[in-house]
Amino acid sequence: MYREHIAKDAAAATDTLIKSIGIPSRPGTLVQLQTEIASDDSDIGLIANLVASDVALTVATLRVVNSPVFALSRSCETVDKAIAMLGLQQLNVIVTGLVLRNVLRGDAQQLAQFWDVSGKRAYAMSQLARTLRLVDVPVAQSFGLFCDVGIPLLMQRFTDYKQTLADCHNERQRCFTAPEQDRHHTDHALIGAMMARSWGLSPTLCLAIQRHHDYSAFSDPKVPETVSRLMAMGLVTEAAIQRFAGCTGSAEWDKGGDHAAGALVLNVQDTEDWIDRLFHDFAAGLA
Repeated sequence: MYREHIAKDAAAATDTLIKSIGIPSRPGTLVQLQTEIASDDSDIGLIANLVASDVALTVATLRVVNSPVFALSRSCETVDKAIAMLGLQQLNVIVTGLVLRNVLRGDAQQLAQFWDVSGKRAYAMSQLARTLRLVDVPVAQSFGLFCDVGIPLLMQRFTDYKQTLADCHNERQRCFTAPEQDRHHTDHALIGAMMARSWGLSPTLCLAIQRHHDYSAFSDPKVPETVSRLMAMGLVTEAAIQRFAGCTGSAEWDKGGDHAAGALVLNVQDTEDWIDRLFHDFAAGLA
């Protein structure tokens, strides 16, 4: 009986903490757009009008289509043509990413750095997904956008979180999120998964976000293959981002790299080639 009370008290304390973090709700425009995209008979005209009614969404959509990634011979100038080229699922990722930028608050410099890394991660995940064909591209991009979204939320909630995050990056033995749990009794992966769930992402994606630093998932038979693959691609991406930032190695790759290579069926040279390719893409300004 005493243990039950302790467990209930701990659960209540956790719920109170999570509520105090203030996970942003999904804006109505995004709900409407995603509902229409998910419909069996999506109205492309309505979707185009929803995007065109927001200047920022229009600019973001056209910018992606006219980026070097698509290498168009002639610029695309209308939303409906852009949507036709992108496809509805890719449009969903673009709009979700822009809305995320608008709802997350915090120190401007820290957020700029966060979004720079987030953009590189989403780009790298898309390149891996397109080439390896193990996960759908929009799913990989969504993972890239959401897996660290809990970081700015915790940065807002805890004044000492910057030091906690530094400790996470310096953690060589335990799970990356261990210092977060030690100090704050929650972690960015859990918060990110909760936000992803409230924003309508699939249970598989939410699980991948929640466990993306928990490398025991690679050997857990209950974990879906898609989750392992997303985690693995995330580790390759992290290694490339770390190298681009001037780091000589990646602590996370040291912990989970062998598992990641196995999940993606990559040998040592394949992995090095991917990290090098992504590094050069970042240097070329493609992300």
